Amino acid sequence: MWRELLQAVIELLYPSRMQCPLCGAYRPDESLCPDCRQLLAGYTGERVCSLCGAFLGSTGAGGRGKLICPTCRSENRSFDLARASAPYEGPVREAVLRLKYRGRKPLARPLGQVMAATARREKAFARAEALVPVPLHPQRERERGYNQSVLLASVVGEALQLPVLEQVVVKVIETPSQTALTGRLRRQNLQQAFAVVHPGLVNGKNILIIDDVFTTGSTISSLSHLLRQSGAVGVMALTFAGTRQNEK
Repeated sequence: MWRELLQAVIELLYPSRMQCPLCGAYRPDESLCPDCRQLLAGYTGERVCSLCGAFLGSTGAGGRGKLICPTCRSENRSFDLARASAPYEGPVREAVLRLKYRGRKPLARPLGQVMAATARREKAFARAEALVPVPLHPQRERERGYNQSVLLASVVGEALQLPVLEQVVVKVIETPSQTALTGRLRRQNLQQAFAVVHPGLVNGKNILIIDDVFTTGSTISSLSHLLRQSGAVGVMALTFAGTRQNEK
């Protein structure tokens, strides 16, 4: 925590030169470097779980039919579909950490633009009528100074010309960190943590949830369940980073 705080202070006092949003390589602007463009392009060719979007580590058309990852085969998902722009690894992971914990708010624009490109490639996302960013508990948001999911949603909403319903869902209970928890414990951790405070804004609509990372899907599932209870006719999710699984 102290190391991250020190790094944020250093970057504030001594801004670095323009860098690639992912790997940090020096750039004439803050656009993606050629290597990271190639990396992201490679991810678009990977096979993914047709439900949660988990990257399955293989490329090409492969076999026929929809691919379902082991987690989605063993769990009931409350959302219709989830997609991520890249697996949570390497420079993608570092970019998320810089945005989320190191105060690098400007990263939300290039990362959000990549997410918007991912959304355009998924035909089902054309049904989306509004974006709902995953909320932070007010205390956590005050400590951090911002909600990275709201920043990403603003960029995605601008690119896709969709409204961002920032205040529809709130986090009413500050839950312990999800990082070290198993899937079952994550679900227990999130029980009753969220509340829909303006159900009329989602009633009868197809909603696209926006977050930075999809890991087990517990957060997305919890929010999806609540949004459906409030009248949403469909719920999907879009994140910058996602999980990687073995398809067998």
